[in-house]
Amino acid sequence: MPKSQSWIEEHFGRFDWHDDPARRGVIIVSADWISSNIGRIEPPFPLMDGLGRPLRSIPCHKLLAPLLMAVLVDLKDSARAHLINTFDGCFVPRHMSWDPARSLSHHSWGVAVDVNARLFPYGSHGKQNAQLIAAFRRRGFEWGGDWSTPDPMHFEIVTLDAIPADQTGMKIVVDDKLVSSAGRILGGIAEGPLDPVVRALGATLTPHPEQGKLYIYTQEKKA
Repeated sequence: MPKSQSWIEEHFGRFDWHDDPARRGVIIVSADWISSNIGRIEPPFPLMDGLGRPLRSIPCHKLLAPLLMAVLVDLKDSARAHLINTFDGCFVPRHMSWDPARSLSHHSWGVAVDVNARLFPYGSHGKQNAQLIAAFRRRGFEWGGDWSTPDPMHFEIVTLDAIPADQTGMKIVVDDKLVSSAGRILGGIAEGPLDPVVRALGATLTPHPEQGKLYIYTQEKKA
């Protein structure tokens, strides 16, 4: 089963929000929270959205970024990238089922992923490819197709303990100087001496696959 909203808020943060008066079911999240918590990953293979448009980057929670990237790299390295026909969203601030009477979707935190939505719509009993489901589960995601009301397009993080053992340490380019830390990667923030440096710069950390194994985080200073 999916985690409770209290668990999501404890691990990924709380934000101020209000309903978007122009779009039913959509919410507007605090810009400060988005700036501090949402990053972008560049997919390691071509992805299309539900309208057939190429995705150059995927917005998601920074704590989710290394796990989602690991799923995509695993699929690429195992020649299973074709199992994602469409990538239909991660950070999408909204109510569940776009219904203002319902609770907030966990997509509002950027910690859930929808793929192959047209083939596996909400409430249907279709089953995604078993190898795709396994790739997500290895990285701490749960598949929504097993829920009491099935959501077979949906994968949602339920643990942050699935960062592979070989993805330790990080490299960050800060003012053209290469700084290294042995801190554990956790969504772009090192648990170590670089943490105050990164926070002080107010920078965005973007994960990129390096030989499909170690994540290199490149410091991009804000304009």
